[in-house]
Amino acid sequence: MGTWKIRAKMEEIDVQSCYGGHPTVFSIRLHHGGHFTSFPGRKYVKGKEDYVDLLDIDKFSIHDIDDMMEELGHIGEQLSTLYYHFQRPLGDLDFGLFALASDDDVRHLATFVGQHKLIDVYTEHGETKLHTYSMSPNPCKVRIVEIHEAPICSKRLLLNWHENVEPDKASPEIDTPPNPVTDTPPLTVEPDECNINDGSNNGEDECHSNDGSNINDGSNNGDDECNSNDGSNNTDEDESEDGDFLVDEDNALDDVDVDMKDFHMNVDTDVEWIGNLTDEINEEVSDEEDIEVVDNECYVSDSESDEGIQSQRKKTIKAIRRAHENENALVSDPFYLCQTFTSAEEFKKRVKLHAIETRRELDFEKNDANRVRVTCKGSIPTLGKIGTSGTSQQQVNASEESKCPWVLYISKWKNDKEWSVKTYVNEHKCLQTRKVKQCDYKYLANQILQQVEANPNVPIKALRDELQRKFKVDISKMKTFRARDAALKIVRGDYGSQYAILRDYLLEVQTRNPDTTIRLDVETESDPGVETRTFKRVYVCIGALKKGFAAGKRDFLGLDGAFMKGPYPGQILTAVALDGNNGIYPVAYAVVEAETFDSWSWFLSNLGDDLGLASNSNFTFITDRQKGVLPAIAKLFPCAENRFCLRHIHENMKLKWKGKQFKDILWQCATTCNVIEFHKGMEEMRKLNQDCHAWLKSIPAHHWARSHFTGRSHCDALLNNLCESLNSRLADGRDAPIITCLEFIREYIMKKIVTVEKAIQKSTGPLTPTATKTLEKIKSEAEDYQTVFCGNGKYQVSGPWQDQCAVDVGQQICSCKKWELTGIPCKHAIAAIWDMRKNNREVGIPETFVHPCYWLSTWKEMYTFKIDPINGKNMWVKSPCPTTLLPPKHRVTIGRPKKKRRQSAFEKDDLIKGTTVSRALKSVTCTKCKNSGHNSRTCKGQKSTDGGRVGGRGGHGLGKATVKGKGKGKGKAKT
Repeated sequence: MGTWKIRAKMEEIDVQSCYGGHPTVFSIRLHHGGHFTSFPGRKYVKGKEDYVDLLDIDKFSIHDIDDMMEELGHIGEQLSTLYYHFQRPLGDLDFGLFALASDDDVRHLATFVGQHKLIDVYTEHGETKLHTYSMSPNPCKVRIVEIHEAPICSKRLLLNWHENVEPDKASPEIDTPPNPVTDTPPLTVEPDECNINDGSNNGEDECHSNDGSNINDGSNNGDDECNSNDGSNNTDEDESEDGDFLVDEDNALDDVDVDMKDFHMNVDTDVEWIGNLTDEINEEVSDEEDIEVVDNECYVSDSESDEGIQSQRKKTIKAIRRAHENENALVSDPFYLCQTFTSAEEFKKRVKLHAIETRRELDFEKNDANRVRVTCKGSIPTLGKIGTSGTSQQQVNASEESKCPWVLYISKWKNDKEWSVKTYVNEHKCLQTRKVKQCDYKYLANQILQQVEANPNVPIKALRDELQRKFKVDISKMKTFRARDAALKIVRGDYGSQYAILRDYLLEVQTRNPDTTIRLDVETESDPGVETRTFKRVYVCIGALKKGFAAGKRDFLGLDGAFMKGPYPGQILTAVALDGNNGIYPVAYAVVEAETFDSWSWFLSNLGDDLGLASNSNFTFITDRQKGVLPAIAKLFPCAENRFCLRHIHENMKLKWKGKQFKDILWQCATTCNVIEFHKGMEEMRKLNQDCHAWLKSIPAHHWARSHFTGRSHCDALLNNLCESLNSRLADGRDAPIITCLEFIREYIMKKIVTVEKAIQKSTGPLTPTATKTLEKIKSEAEDYQTVFCGNGKYQVSGPWQDQCAVDVGQQICSCKKWELTGIPCKHAIAAIWDMRKNNREVGIPETFVHPCYWLSTWKEMYTFKIDPINGKNMWVKSPCPTTLLPPKHRVTIGRPKKKRRQSAFEKDDLIKGTTVSRALKSVTCTKCKNSGHNSRTCKGQKSTDGGRVGGRGGHGLGKATVKGKGKGKGKAKT
């Protein structure tokens, strides 16, 4: 470290970097010859400033400042008073000044030197209006030294780290850094360097660092922690940015934190220490009235005639605030007199937090626009001694309970903006309690946000146990439920408020995904000038899904609806396709008011426009025969093939005709591809039950039997499992608000496309994995068949069980109709293809006769179209629509809202509970009255099947029992 000289104000030296490796070395910016202006906005005027470098805090004392003032020409023959103050780094002159008059003050200064290398020291002559000396950790007497009325010479301070080197022989550059313990920096004078009478320096002195680089003079604005000499670590809680300091921008961003002031408010303070400090302040400041007698309930305006009272009041308030802001204060209480708050809400939050942490029954006794009074409702039980025959016993005398003296009062004048603490009695005599009123569900909701976000279905019991262990208070099950529900609203968003920004979300999705179709329908208003519109339905078909469906080459869609579970009614309508691997591929989805003819017509109309479907399109749909979907398809697509889900047909049949035999015959009729076999199955059903046969015959066979299907969709699916599978994946999203629900569906489809693409990259062969597996199974069955070539690509194929069919390889049809329906050669066709390859090697392998929708290349192309991500809510572009969207009307249903769907008879039947089979839907017969529908335990004496009445509740016997016993009166009772 090199030799430092006195630096003028205009020089720039990075003291922080120069002293980075020496924690006890610092510099002083000495302000002298001036005086302070009045509060607020205090400034030091008509003064000069000089810099003194290379000071060691371990050997620094007040006498060093006396030597500096003497060298600057302020101390002479005339006796006068000097006051020294130092400014807390990053503090201001209103509240950041501290006394520098004793060794305790030097130790206080040392707490800042570890991280702040430039300390401002101010001097006053004759008298001072500040009260920093009374606020000193150990107040001392004022120093009286000799000073001249004006500086007598122009000198410059220079500190040299070489103990035995004379000033005129000091080296300008020293590579070896000093030892703060063994090396003492002597104070020397070089009168030939510059003149400091005017406090300025026009020279261009340089500071040489160890690496030889020149560093311009600058001041350090780092907000570092302060290390005291005793090893303790004290932090300056109320630091603010000082424009005179230059620091690294990265550090400045961390240092300049608007929450630092609030953090100071959140620190607890030991009230007992504050009381002792207040007494010392009152003893040292003056003989005027004590702080305790200041009437804090009354507002004293600035226009009071008695300026002395006003001045004393301001001094008292400043003294109390500084005492609580002192780094050496023992913190245990977040409140103190004259403490200010920006709003009543901020104060209430602090009180609520304090009540929970201390487990006290704090209550807002008064709460209006200008006053808030908080008291403790805790009781103080009195223990009394009761003596009996030489023994003593203690019991709680509940009638002698008294109130807890703790009270906190805050108020503001009508024209004021800040609230101030006027009364504070920090004394609790009550006992802590586990029933804290302020620990409500709103506070708990903010405490469990991360848990609920990670696991929205966290059990109430587990959440409740964790909260009770954490806060040590009693929390009810209902309060925990409300807290989790409130946290879910914060995480997912409110159900009603999301409708107002629904247009922004839809605009973001449409902007980020080209060729996306979004339709938003609202309720018709009688007054067109109304600025609000009520949501009715929304339709979404992302552009990537349109292209992917077209690339799949499979004209087959499943339609289904699922109800939403939130407070607003609605149904989610979905259109799902099948890819070449028989996986689901969502194409479009919508949220409508209900499943009606109007909503299905609106959905299918938009879907037809996106997929290019006309009224004469040969398309295939499969549905569950929901309300309105069948007439909507018949109206918009009269030429389309409409299949019914066989599972729902069976459920309806089970309501009247149950049993495995009915199920087997129904499945036989539906799965056979031959019309003759279909009629045979129907005949068996007629023989089994004519009513069931008539009911099944009333449903057109081309809706549910493969023998009557067309082969245009290359799919022989009988069940609408593709839609049921999608609905099960969207179960969690259907319980969320509107935007969260739509985003859940979009994100699920986006992730699914990426997941399937990874599976495609692992697949090999000409066909998809499912098609390959199906074709291999067909090949194994085809080995048992014999072929007879008939010319023109036609074959007669026969096999076991008298199975014989005609195959036309050129037309790719077989009389069994399996090849035509699925697009995959049947076992008869495989046998014919093998025979053709024996005679003609130009004929391809059986895989070449599979429809292109099952090719691996087609499957891969289908998933090359990706859904693009969208931005977060804060980056959504505002919709230009001038109207505000309102949620649909909420229809309150009778009873508790149901979230589980109604189970069908198929799901309720044959339920296994543990190791036994449920008797659900099984009728029972009473052994007493012989009637069905109840058992003997619940029998109420109904008439029997033979017309007689059997008993009643309390006994089914033929007569009354005779009982002998003692009665209340004289004699014996007999009945």
